[in-house]
Amino acid sequence: MFKKTVFVFSFSALFLFSDAQLKWPAVTATTKPWTRWWWEGSAVNKTDLTWNLEQYQKAGLGGVEITPIYGIYGREKEFIDFLSPKWLDVLKHTLTESKRLGLGVDLANATGWPFGGPWVKEADASKTVLYKTYTINGGQRLNEPVQYDQQAFVRTANNKPAGIDSIKRPVWENKNLQALALDQIVYPEKLPLQAVVAYNGSKTIDLTKNVDQSGNLNWTAPQGEAWTLYAVFASLHGKMVERAAPGGEGYAIDH
Repeated sequence: MFKKTVFVFSFSALFLFSDAQLKWPAVTATTKPWTRWWWEGSAVNKTDLTWNLEQYQKAGLGGVEITPIYGIYGREKEFIDFLSPKWLDVLKHTLTESKRLGLGVDLANATGWPFGGPWVKEADASKTVLYKTYTINGGQRLNEPVQYDQQAFVRTANNKPAGIDSIKRPVWENKNLQALALDQIVYPEKLPLQAVVAYNGSKTIDLTKNVDQSGNLNWTAPQGEAWTLYAVFASLHGKMVERAAPGGEGYAIDH
């Protein structure tokens, strides 16, 4: 009797499990495949946007993710600046047509990558930390200022040479950023000091408050052994949005 009960229970459980497996969830726009939709230079128009969306819908897609990116050389007259009134108008058209066709629409946080743009000021842009070391013997004072003179550096995404003298600061003052295709800009300057710490192999001393505005360190190393001074500086990294769409060029946000 016990064996029969176990068998009947097992068979019933298997039947219920199989029946549940046969109930496929409802197919919605969310569960269908989506596609990333590159807007090259945002050189789009309402007629072609509608045609593309209709093709996506016929192909069985559930939606699109709009990602504006750099434009095609020779088509500059068709470019639309990111977030400009004209750009927002074609986006509104896209949303209206997508709703009509039952498609979902997602939008990247900005253009290109990493995320950023002309609204990212230097205070919120990517940073870097640099350091410099000094060695002094016991009983001595540092005979040079604690400072870091940053050298200029420019890297472009298109590998074309660009000199720092031709690039304005702040970077958004440059009116040809799409053509320059800047990837990273480091301006020459004296970097702000963040901290100075002395270390003798077993002990550390925070000397940050001992440095005056000229970089002079007011401190005499204790007698008997050598000390290494570690000076830490902060700098604007200068990372730009790569492959930004027109109107989306600027610093990458600190991340």
